[in-house]
Amino acid sequence: MVEYFFQYRSLKDCVMDYLKQEMESGNLKPGDRINEKEICQKLGVSRTPIREALIQLEREGFVEISPRKSIRVKKLTLKEIEDIYQIIGALESEAAQIACDRLSPEDIAQMEEDYNQMVQALAEDDFKKYMDINLKLHNIHLRLCGNDVLVNIVNQLKKRLYDFPRIMVKIPEWEEKCIEEHRQLIQFFKEKNKAAIKELIKNKHWGFEDNRHFIMIYYDLMNSETKEKDETI
Repeated sequence: MVEYFFQYRSLKDCVMDYLKQEMESGNLKPGDRINEKEICQKLGVSRTPIREALIQLEREGFVEISPRKSIRVKKLTLKEIEDIYQIIGALESEAAQIACDRLSPEDIAQMEEDYNQMVQALAEDDFKKYMDINLKLHNIHLRLCGNDVLVNIVNQLKKRLYDFPRIMVKIPEWEEKCIEEHRQLIQFFKEKNKAAIKELIKNKHWGFEDNRHFIMIYYDLMNSETKEKDETI
């Protein structure tokens, strides 16, 4: 099985996938040191693909390599979160305006179905399902913008915000705000109101100041949960 896994993919990509899985699961937490020797032994590969993978992960913002060669999982600062929100807001609002004229009635119907499933997921306290459908709904207009580079950047930045580690922290007020914004977004798409779409996505949904309070709560809770997990080990 391991041979099959490595047979059709580069060793660097396999190491990157392994490290991202470890970060997503929380086995490697923000601030944790990455031990190259242990990875070599566990995966049965040389240090070269591991080093290549770590350099790539550093470029993507997931790890940091110090001048003394200490390698750690990178913690997001509040400034970095603000910068990411600004970039996603600008790019996704542009994508949504482009997609506005390309949305079919079936696309709108799918958005409405996704919206209903998000509401139901929250009612059932299924936060993972809520997050997954949230991304699925956004991917409709992202896909239709026709700019693969833009879509890859946006999706990579979203992963950086939420998936490493992917801790499910429920904040009811934030979720209610997001649900209402999705309802409004679908209505604006129906009306083909591009100005309203831009304002909503850029300055509300991905507006840092509009979400600062919730962001502070989310990351404080996330750090608290990580600390509590450490203390039980």
